[in-house]
Amino acid sequence: MKKLEELHISVIGAGIIGGALAEALSAYCKVTATRRQIERINGLGEKGVNLTTDNTKAASDADIIILAVKPSQVVPVLRNIAEVIQGKMVISFAAAISLDIMQKAAPECRLVRAMTNIAVKVLKGYTLFSPAEIIDADELELLESILLKFGEIQRVQEQYLDVLTAMSGSGPAYIFTVVESMVYGALREGLPRKLALEAAAHTAIGAACLLLETGKHPAELKDMVLTPGGVTIDGIYELEESRIRTAFMKAIGAASARSRVLAETAREQAWGEING
Repeated sequence: MKKLEELHISVIGAGIIGGALAEALSAYCKVTATRRQIERINGLGEKGVNLTTDNTKAASDADIIILAVKPSQVVPVLRNIAEVIQGKMVISFAAAISLDIMQKAAPECRLVRAMTNIAVKVLKGYTLFSPAEIIDADELELLESILLKFGEIQRVQEQYLDVLTAMSGSGPAYIFTVVESMVYGALREGLPRKLALEAAAHTAIGAACLLLETGKHPAELKDMVLTPGGVTIDGIYELEESRIRTAFMKAIGAASARSRVLAETAREQAWGEING
């Protein structure tokens, strides 16, 4: 088994997420990235990433392939490169398309299904992954060493990935909405924009770190900030008046429902392509 620094990894589909993955890995090993409109990823070339529009050549030259394409493209891409990826590990970051579908499209490769979020752009992603049963212990160790270059990782059962797409994959957008709202509130009170943004962002970072490091329930930590007749309780009262917790619960529920619908549609299309 090769070490990470000895690998050649090809990222097929160097969009926002795929490009970030390629850039992160380029500091550790040889990386090739593909995209149909290659002029859009010229910045990766400056980072030492090999650029090409040829998926088959990129997959043939690589030890490990990362798929970062749209769900509708997974089966066509896998079928086109199936002959050159036999026995190789393929890590798919495409939503919805399950391991069994990908295995039908490329039966001889060793598959991993993964999901991350936009924070990989600053190496702070939260990457969830589910390997096929065929992945052995040595391959799993190598897989984890790769994924850790993008941020925190967590192995999960594949059945949870659709909901986690709605929560963790989409989650940064929810957090950005919270930070934006805090900034607007501070602007309304006369705080300079840059100071308001930095204060809101660092407050979010600190609160998240405290939550993870203490292991305490969010309600318990919130209670530690509240004092009788103090400042925070008035703010919390207004948030509760607006039913903010219900709003976030409904947002996760709506996004999860949409994720399931899109996943089912994508899977039906993929099965149709395989069986057609």
